Amino acid sequence: MEQNNRSEKKKIFWIGFSLYNWAFILLFVSMFIFINENFRWFIIVPTFVVIFLISFILNQRLNKEIENTRSTEKALKHSEELFRGIFNNAAAGIALLDKEGYYQHVNLTLCRMLGYTEEELKAMKFQDITHPNDLEKSICLCAGMWEGTYPWINSEKRYICKNGNILWAEINMSAIRGDDHEITDIIVVVLDITVRKNMEQELILQATTDFLTGVDNRLAFMHKGQEEFSRAQRYGRDLTLLLLDVDHFKCVNDIYGHLIGDRVLRDVVRACKSALRESDILARIGGEEFAVILLESQKDTAYQVALRIQQKVKEVIVESGNNEVQVTVSIGIGMLRDEDTHMDDIFKRADDALYKAKNSGRDRIVLENSME
Repeated sequence: MEQNNRSEKKKIFWIGFSLYNWAFILLFVSMFIFINENFRWFIIVPTFVVIFLISFILNQRLNKEIENTRSTEKALKHSEELFRGIFNNAAAGIALLDKEGYYQHVNLTLCRMLGYTEEELKAMKFQDITHPNDLEKSICLCAGMWEGTYPWINSEKRYICKNGNILWAEINMSAIRGDDHEITDIIVVVLDITVRKNMEQELILQATTDFLTGVDNRLAFMHKGQEEFSRAQRYGRDLTLLLLDVDHFKCVNDIYGHLIGDRVLRDVVRACKSALRESDILARIGGEEFAVILLESQKDTAYQVALRIQQKVKEVIVESGNNEVQVTVSIGIGMLRDEDTHMDDIFKRADDALYKAKNSGRDRIVLENSME
């Protein structure tokens, strides 16, 4: 830009200089041609004055053009520096995407957020650093933006940083259109919400997890239970519910204290887990009451699982001083029926079976509507 400035100034200078030279050359030649004094005063001098005035006016205009050009270039340079400063120092990450998904421009904030250099990001597509679980959604949203379906988009997604960490981000995408109103680029503003998402996950975990045993609490059990109930009905699959109660647990607390009682409950949970599959759902729904949802399990399978749980619990030994604490469990089993409309229907039958198991001597397994 500076070089163009100098070239323009030289050009204007030589134009002005040439006009003055031609004026004096013309005057000099005229003095020899028109030697008559009258001609000198009435033709040569007025001609010189006119040429001089014309040259002067043209030079004034040229000087004004130079000043205007300087002001415009100065304003343009200031605007570019201001934009560059805002772009690079913005608190949010900013990127410009082309139609193939490549990063055309990225600011320093986005580089710091993701751990990549500007050159590394410009060699990548957004798909390369998008979390696999969010990739399909991101591709669809970006395609909709290019097609003009969305003028702007606000969404959440996960990025994979250079060091392997996951960055949760709130993204705002807008389309940039050219003079022909065609979309030329997509500008993406990225806000780091990792701390907020981690706090949300922690709150959800606290709200749905039993703090003592680490398994699901009653709230999570009812939510997951209804989901599995609906899924089993939709696809015609079997579903079985086991309700467990630790026998005489109040006596354990009264004799050995609540700390020993807590240890017993934690060990009972470990025993139950060792008898279950990864897909089965275990939850603590009360003080010493637990529930197990067995997916795609019929009556015979459920009964065998209940037997394994009973045996595993009997192997639990908690030491309290010179004493060894052992417990047993009573189990009631309920199964999905065609006429059921809610998970509560199975829960009611399993609870009735558990009540029978406890009233018939405890350490028993009772199927719904039976006394086995």
